[in-house]
Amino acid sequence: MTTRLTIVAGTLLLAIGGCREDAVPVTEPTPPLATAGGFGRRAGVNMLTLGFGLLLSLTLAPVAQAQICFRGHPRPRCTGFAILEFSGAARLNQKAGPSDQTDWLFSWSGGYLHSVGARSALGAAFKLTADGDGHRYGPVLRYRHWLGPTWSLDIAPGVFVGGRDNFAALRFPSPTADLTINWGDRLGLTLGANLLRRESGKQSWETFLGIRFGTWLAPLAMVGLGVLVGASWN
Repeated sequence: MTTRLTIVAGTLLLAIGGCREDAVPVTEPTPPLATAGGFGRRAGVNMLTLGFGLLLSLTLAPVAQAQICFRGHPRPRCTGFAILEFSGAARLNQKAGPSDQTDWLFSWSGGYLHSVGARSALGAAFKLTADGDGHRYGPVLRYRHWLGPTWSLDIAPGVFVGGRDNFAALRFPSPTADLTINWGDRLGLTLGANLLRRESGKQSWETFLGIRFGTWLAPLAMVGLGVLVGASWN
């Protein structure tokens, strides 16, 4: 709306200024017919300028209203949005050995989603997962379906392409996926599964359930976790 008003005001001032008699310096007397003709031509040109400005304001208004956001919203508010997430989750099944049998794992994700409809967004992210055994990382596809102005459902299938395990050599690529219900891109409940492939030929699924922190809550949650770990370190 602001863009439209600015363009309209500018073109109005341009048109009015161009039509004033004192806008064009006169060095010698001009025949009446020539003066009238020149004024008419200037008025016609400035009317075209005014019309073009109005048309431009109508064209740019939808573009100005939609933007790339840091926190996700459906169209028309956002054409796309960045994602920055940190998740802490508990295992739902026992991890196959050799392992330290850590009950928790953590993951970080960063990427971008582009709105492809009134209630859908599609994009990609980079995911890093870590636990007491080591870490794994790789790209994931991201699909979001808006359930309303605030609530949304995220689906994130992908593959780990690298990483390290402290107890056994891993094989890559290995699939990963999670399903998350989000509230305002701030908090979410996530359910996921990772496949562990070992060089020995053994493989096993690990499932987990946890909480996801988004946007500015993600770095705050990471700092809070670091403080807790530091305070409990002996």
